Amino acid sequence: MASSTQNSHSDYQPPVIDININVNVAKLNNDGADLGDLLTGPSRPVLKSYPKTKYKHQNRSFNAAYYNSFVWLEYSIANDALFCFACRNFATSSNKNNEDIFTKAGFKHWKKLSGSRGANKGSKSKLELHEATIHHITCMEKWMAHKETEKTGTVLTQISSQHKLLIESNRMYIRTLSEVTLFLCRQGLAFRGHDESIDSLNQGNFKETCNLLAKFYPEFAQKYKEKTNHTSHGIQNELISICANILRETIIKEVNDVGIFGIMCDEARCFKEEQMALCIRYCKGLDIKERFLGFIDCSMKQDSESLSQLMLEYLKQCKLSPQVAIVAQFYDGASVMSGRFNGVQAKIKSKYPFAIYTHCMAHRINLVVLDMCKIVKDTRCVFDTLEALYIHFSNPTNNLAAYFDE
Repeated sequence: MASSTQNSHSDYQPPVIDININVNVAKLNNDGADLGDLLTGPSRPVLKSYPKTKYKHQNRSFNAAYYNSFVWLEYSIANDALFCFACRNFATSSNKNNEDIFTKAGFKHWKKLSGSRGANKGSKSKLELHEATIHHITCMEKWMAHKETEKTGTVLTQISSQHKLLIESNRMYIRTLSEVTLFLCRQGLAFRGHDESIDSLNQGNFKETCNLLAKFYPEFAQKYKEKTNHTSHGIQNELISICANILRETIIKEVNDVGIFGIMCDEARCFKEEQMALCIRYCKGLDIKERFLGFIDCSMKQDSESLSQLMLEYLKQCKLSPQVAIVAQFYDGASVMSGRFNGVQAKIKSKYPFAIYTHCMAHRINLVVLDMCKIVKDTRCVFDTLEALYIHFSNPTNNLAAYFDE
């Protein structure tokens, strides 16, 4: 850097300043415009020659050789003066008042650079005296500490870095648990086991899958072995709910982009609650998509007005755009659903005139099979026999090995 600075100032012609000229220090360019900062370090330009100041019959100037002896020394071309980089940047306001010459005005008494001669031969120079002051030593320690923190980072930065690593590790762990959740949901497998204790031989599909992953991924195993490993049944349900919400948002976005869709629903009793499964059917390009949205609790009322209102309200909760039209609806043949004048399909069609109702084909086939079993006795006997065999072999008291031996 010294050589490049030297080349840039090679044409600089140093003026000769008379020592008797009164200089207004307040008007000097000492705002640090040509001095170094904490990013660049001390400003130490190396010139072919420096401006000379006349002392009686001699001309004195600064010499770049002093850079080698004093690491804190910096030179201002604008002021033709020396400054202390450490004191200028790290001294407190009270300390700066004690050494204004090296922090504000700048030192330019070139005669005192080399110390005194003659009777006082051997006395220290002004630079050496400044270097020995307590204020300067304190500022140098602060400067060195600042340079060290730039390499290793401050305590706060180190803590922040560790915190970021911890956050990333936690996110990766939860992401893995989410993948386990999606896998079990996709395969239609149960999550929990009858006994999920550590000594259990079968902790359920969720924890057993986590145990398998822990054998091959040390980072996951470290988190999984902690006391708080986020695998309780409450968190499992929460992960299922979060994944379902994200998937539902994706489905709704696709439907909003298409602009039209059909609805399919059927009622089913779960324990003492009556639930209605709602699915939608739409096209993405040339592909037909059928997606399940969720279950709707309809235990309170099962009349056509209530059921249709529950469906439309659920679609609204899913943030389906009001501009998206229902053009088809598929239900079973129950009168409350298929009624021409007062059924659910009529209620939906009153709001969406193009929502054509179609009797669900699966329900039609089911009705055909039931009627056939009632009429054809042999068919009924076949299904009764299959049911009896299933019940017999499902009984754990029966010794199946005896059948194979025979």
